[in-house]
Amino acid sequence: MALHIVQGGVENGDKRWLERSARRGRGNAQDWVVPKSVVVGDEVVIYIGGYGLFATARITNAPKRRKSWKNRYGAEIALVRLIRPPISLGALRRSVPKLTWAIYPRSITTPASAVAAQVRELIRNRRKFRGMELDERALENANLDELRRVAVSKSRLITDTRRRSVITRLRAIAIKNYVLRRAAGKCEFCEAAAPFRTVDGEPYLESHHITRLADEGPDHPAHVIGVCPNCHRRAHFSDAVARIRVQMKKRVAAIERRM
Repeated sequence: MALHIVQGGVENGDKRWLERSARRGRGNAQDWVVPKSVVVGDEVVIYIGGYGLFATARITNAPKRRKSWKNRYGAEIALVRLIRPPISLGALRRSVPKLTWAIYPRSITTPASAVAAQVRELIRNRRKFRGMELDERALENANLDELRRVAVSKSRLITDTRRRSVITRLRAIAIKNYVLRRAAGKCEFCEAAAPFRTVDGEPYLESHHITRLADEGPDHPAHVIGVCPNCHRRAHFSDAVARIRVQMKKRVAAIERRM
């Protein structure tokens, strides 16, 4: 059976439906925009912007022309399985370089069989190991879920000293990147927008360990907050440091519960 990559959204409810359908299992189907060439039983991989390859499903009926969308076809999909964490475009581009769709993913596509096999293998590995390539370049392009997966990994369980050291360093990078991505351009303490943008166009915030690592604070995203420079200085030098620390702990706990 062929493999097709199709699009999904967040605000239109696609992501929510996929998550709900995956929990319910069989018997839940929804009409989806698909290539005209699909046949019953074909596999679809759903891409959601900002997340990556998010889920797989199966075509359950022949495609029909969409009345509401010129030159587009729809078919029902079912048997949804989530990909956890979703595979970011960065990981997809590195692992399947011949998938040119990933350069500008604004459409649906049916990869050639050899490329489709690589996509399937990437998904199998993600589901089996629930991890990703560990290097700084990979972390730069990782999505929020991938960063969290690395950030909460337990490097202390690795016995090889050198490898444990590398994983620990990469975890620290992942935690920082995750917290800044989680903040989404807004200070997680005072809730003000980042004061300026960097030369790369990114909103400037700083990561702050609520309890310092030097004081045996946990190196975990639940204990790190993304803050503006002003709040960062307050957290270190204010005459109300203890009160601010308690407030920050509560704020991050509430944020993490929503993640």
